This record gives sequence, C-alpha cells and structure tokens, in this order.
Amino acid sequence: MGGTDKTFADVHGTPLIAHTLRRIAASDAVDRIVLVVAADAVPDGEAVVRELDIAKIVAVCAGGARRQDSVFAGLLAMGERRWVAVHDGARPCVSGDVLERALAEVRGTGAAIAAVPVKDTIKVVGEERVISDTPDRATLWAAQTPQVFDYQILLDAHRAAGVEYTDDAAMVEAAGHRVTVFWGDYHNLKVTTPEDLDMVSLLLARPAVEYRVGNGADAHALAAGRALVLGGVTVPHPAGLAGHSDGDALSHAVIDALLGAAGCGDIGTHFPPEDPSLAGISSLLLLERTVGVLAEGGWCIANVDATMLAQRPRLSPHVPLMRRNIATALSVEQSQVSVKATTTDYLGFTGREEGIAVVAVALLYRP
Repeated sequence: MGGTDKTFADVHGTPLIAHTLRRIAASDAVDRIVLVVAADAVPDGEAVVRELDIAKIVAVCAGGARRQDSVFAGLLAMGERRWVAVHDGARPCVSGDVLERALAEVRGTGAAIAAVPVKDTIKVVGEERVISDTPDRATLWAAQTPQVFDYQILLDAHRAAGVEYTDDAAMVEAAGHRVTVFWGDYHNLKVTTPEDLDMVSLLLARPAVEYRVGNGADAHALAAGRALVLGGVTVPHPAGLAGHSDGDALSHAVIDALLGAAGCGDIGTHFPPEDPSLAGISSLLLLERTVGVLAEGGWCIANVDATMLAQRPRLSPHVPLMRRNIATALSVEQSQVSVKATTTDYLGFTGREEGIAVVAVALLYRP
C-alpha cells in the first residue's frame, strides 16, 4: 500500500489495528493478547493500546525481519498457555463466531486454521503468462487467520524451523503435525491493497447487529368461576384459565419466547408460581418486567408473533386490543406484535374445550 504501514492505516478515524484488537478482545474465547509490530512502530502500537485501555492486552513487542520471527517474538512475550492463536493485525473484520470456532477446533485437533473454500477457478501460470494447470477447485481453500495451536507444538515448530514458511500452519505441518481447517468468514479480509482497505472500511461501517430467535408455549385448563384473560383482555366466557397469576396464557407464551431468545431462562425462573406476591397479578405487568430483563443484556425487541389455540370462545374480535396491550407492555409499536387465533377443529384438549394453548415466537436484536 504505497510503502505505508497498513496496520496503522486510518479507518473511520481509528488505526486499523485498533479495530482488530477491539474485535478480538470482545471474544470470550480470548483471555490474553500480545500485539507484535515492526520495531520502529512499537511507540505507535503502545499509543494505540493506551487509548484502547483493554485489560486483555498485556504487551506490545517488536517483531523481526520475517513473519515467523515476529510470531516467535510474540510467543515468547505471551508466555506459556494451553492454546495460542496467531492473527493478522490487518484482518480487522474477524468475528466472535470465528474465534469461538477456532477454540473449539483446536481443543480437538491441537492445530487448526480458519479458511474458506475458494470461489474462483484457480490457474497455475508459468512463463510468459501461459496457463500450465487448472487445479480442482473443490479441494482448494483460502487460508485465513486466526491460526490456532497447542502452544508447545507451535513453539517447538518455530524453534526447529530451518527455512522460511508462508504461515504458521505450513511450519507446523513441516514439523509433522496434522493441521485441520475450520470454517472462516468471507468478510474476514486481509488488507493488502488500497482496494482491500476500501472494502474493509465499508464492512466496519456497518452496524454489527446480533439477532436471536426464541419460542414459547403455554397452556392452561379452563376453570369455572375464573375470568378469561388473554393479552390483558377479559374475554366474556363462562370459564377462565386456571393459574397462579391471572392465567394469561398469551402473555406467558410471549414472555417465554422473549426470555428464550435472550438466553435468560423461562417464565418460571423469573416469576415462580410459588411466589405469593404474584398471586392474581396481571401478566401485562410481568411482560413489563421481562422488558427490564432483556434490557440488562442489551436486547431490543424486533417483533413477536403468537397464535392462540381455542375452540371457544371466538377470540378474533379481541385480537386488536390484545395486540395493543402487549405492545404497550413491551414498549414497542403495535406493528411489531402479531396475535392470531385459530381452532383445532375439535381435536385435543383445546378442541374438547378443556383448555387454551398459545405458541409464540420472538425476534430480538442487540446493536
């Protein structure tokens, strides 16, 4: 890239390496980071690390003339660990999923690299740009980083290396170890040319949004002398749904879907039926409290969709108010809440009018 150090190229007002370090440090698969830079760039690297103030970054050290010299310096600075990952600082779009896959793979194999199948046909070109071979694309993968290893295996391979290798995987292969590949990411680009930098800038400008889907289900028996409450609406009927709270199976199914999507357990965990303070409580209040649970994890509601299964009474006329109540309790737009009603054509306990069941799906996102 015109003789400039791509590691410190400006991307949205921040050095490229800072983007890479933030991505890596955010992963639970990583607990310790050593930054290796060119000897004359150590002060710049230290300045970036001070600005980031990330506790996982424990050292900035000078690399060597060759890639493998730099990696070896990083290994020594890191100190002995069970597993070690080598990652190109010029790959700032590495995802948490790739890092998780890296750790899972190396635990089983001891040596593995991120890679993706090549999409283009590859040509082997000889003198005068004459094609000499066309390898079978089905067997070709493009190597990426992170490349992950048993620490001692990689350290021993570096100490035994007598020639220069293109990457650590080649060195470990030459030392007689089996190296596997795990699925990388086509967005995990390495910045080598100005065009690469343009593409990475676009990728880093996109909001990194995480999505989760959850489902919920609830069913209650119909009991005489109870009010039939669904979605906070009291529906005229001789019997209502039995339950510790108001028996609102619609709200309960939505709560379970939301908690499931966020990985926060279920309704019984947060609102146990043995809690006397919840006796007869409006389930819309439980929906409001569920929003607080989601907010603690940074989750926002994209939409919820619920289907009520009941032979009688006819619930469709009450759906608009149910949607409005649930949307208000969740602090979302009514357009983000879908409620439907159907029968089971007299099949099962709902068809025999012994109870009512509800199934729900929720989509959450975390900016």
